[in-house]
Amino acid sequence: MKEIKLNHYVDTVIYSVDMIIKNLKIDLKHKIDKLDLGITGEQFVVLDTVAYYENMYPQRLSQILMKDKSNTTRMIKILADKGLISKTAGKINNRLVYLLNITPEGKKLVDDNMPKIKKYITEIFENITDEEIELLHSMSKKFEKALTLNIRN
Repeated sequence: MKEIKLNHYVDTVIYSVDMIIKNLKIDLKHKIDKLDLGITGEQFVVLDTVAYYENMYPQRLSQILMKDKSNTTRMIKILADKGLISKTAGKINNRLVYLLNITPEGKKLVDDNMPKIKKYITEIFENITDEEIELLHSMSKKFEKALTLNIRN
């Protein structure tokens, strides 16, 4: 492996990736907010994640979205109060949990707006080639695998 010359944290790939992710999230949330869906961009991300995973439970949702439990619980309550997700009692590993599922109203909200959101995401990457996107995705998977191995050791 090539020796890493580290003078400052802000010169590292870690900093660059962190800034990319933070800026992408901020930009996407602002664009979703502009759609005036009756929920925030952050809440839409939660709703879409619940739509993607059947029988999601709050702790797993927090892990996937990398949010603290209290923030996730607050957003679940808002979305449930609006009738966009349902909470039913269930068990995961013999522990009582609330299972979260999208309601028909929530599914319609996601389905009606995902084409607009996909357009926003496409615009973000309009000056990046398909090959560069594929390389970034491939490298991201390698980093994820390497970091997962390091966490276990």
